[in-house]
Amino acid sequence: MVFSDLLFLYIFLPALALLYFVTPFNGVRRGVLTAFSLLFYAWGEPVYVFLMLGMVAADYIFGLLIAKVREQRFRKLWLVLAVIFNLGILGVFKYLGFFTESFNFIFSFKLPEVSLALPIGISFFTFQTMSYVIDVYRGDTDVQKNFPKLLLYVSFFPQLIAGPIVRYKDIEAQLDNRRVNIEDINEGIYRFSVGLAKKVLIADNCDGVVKTLMGLSEATVTARWMGAVFFTLQLYFDFSGYSDMAIGLGRIFGFRFNENFNYPLISGSATEFWRRWHISLGTFFRDYVYIPLGGNRHDQTRNILVVWFLTGMWHGASWNFILWGLYYAFLLLLEKHRLLSFLERMPVALSFAVSKLYVIFITVFGFAVFYFDKDLFRNLGIMFGMGASGWTDIVTNSVILDNIFLLAAACIFAVPVVPFLAKRLTEKLHLSYGVQRIVKTTAALLVILAATVRLCGNTYSAFLYFRF
Repeated sequence: MVFSDLLFLYIFLPALALLYFVTPFNGVRRGVLTAFSLLFYAWGEPVYVFLMLGMVAADYIFGLLIAKVREQRFRKLWLVLAVIFNLGILGVFKYLGFFTESFNFIFSFKLPEVSLALPIGISFFTFQTMSYVIDVYRGDTDVQKNFPKLLLYVSFFPQLIAGPIVRYKDIEAQLDNRRVNIEDINEGIYRFSVGLAKKVLIADNCDGVVKTLMGLSEATVTARWMGAVFFTLQLYFDFSGYSDMAIGLGRIFGFRFNENFNYPLISGSATEFWRRWHISLGTFFRDYVYIPLGGNRHDQTRNILVVWFLTGMWHGASWNFILWGLYYAFLLLLEKHRLLSFLERMPVALSFAVSKLYVIFITVFGFAVFYFDKDLFRNLGIMFGMGASGWTDIVTNSVILDNIFLLAAACIFAVPVVPFLAKRLTEKLHLSYGVQRIVKTTAALLVILAATVRLCGNTYSAFLYFRF
């Protein structure tokens, strides 16, 4: 089940909201949320719901053991075992086939290749359960002795399968005490509608363009570059749309999740881009890998390489993801040592223009690496004219012209133009809070209606980050 599904929009969510809000007690409400969350996951993964339950149970026990033991060496032992357990489960399902295939290729062996179905969302909920145990070990949060509360933290359906990666310490108090008022519900619905529009009205439309341009047998330079541009926009609106919907749904039920995107495409450097893109993943690697390795104080180059190798691996069991991670490691190191200081010495206007063009280029090229899991170097070569059938052709031009308004709309909504104009208009017209609320609610309902019309005429379209 996915958020952009009529079954979710018109059956699952209304049924959950009805049961939740007619239930008077927090404990029972937690039970309702947990039951519906498990149903949500089991709808597409009926077997792997037991895997998730087992992982939560194991980390619940690890947390209790770490909190109970006083000797540091035993506390560390339980922590190490917990990390090995979590990464071991993730490794078996996500990387075993990749490692076997790579080992056979490199050493010319013929080990039997293992192909396991990837449990949806395992990369996300593994990091959540693991962060809980680590925070208990560090003393950053109290151990949770109530298993149902920990289960709700991990399994809560809005963020379960594609983030944001929520830290236990950030919502610990909300598990016990949540107050939901009409403002929370209105803001939650509005935020959900924004995400739904991003997914259904922009990302899904970009998907068809990407498949057409990237699938042309006679590939031109323009086809590959514009395919990469549309894929960058698709990925941004798809993933940030999911995060918006998750944050909105959480708000409806009294949870406040941290932001996961902050208009990354307006960044002036790769460093800034990764402070704005998938923020919860970046902070996870910063707090649990980069800083413990020494951060900026000790062997910064090694630490950045390790973090970005792991970031690439986290995104997928394929060499193109590893290369994509190392590509960003190289860019970040280049910026820290030379590039940013060079840009800062330019005149302000020139520095601004060059930095924006630089980010657009490295982002689009980077996501081309991200996209091509097969024939990577051949396709990258085509982008620079090597092996291309020309600079452009009639088919490529036709596809681009047919989708020029989609491209324009995507570019406009990828930057904070609309929120800026809305704020200025509100201030100029001196709109009251009540009028603002009516406008936002009406806009949300119109978006949901438009998305419904489109969903009625289209087949199922999964979120891109479900594969991770």
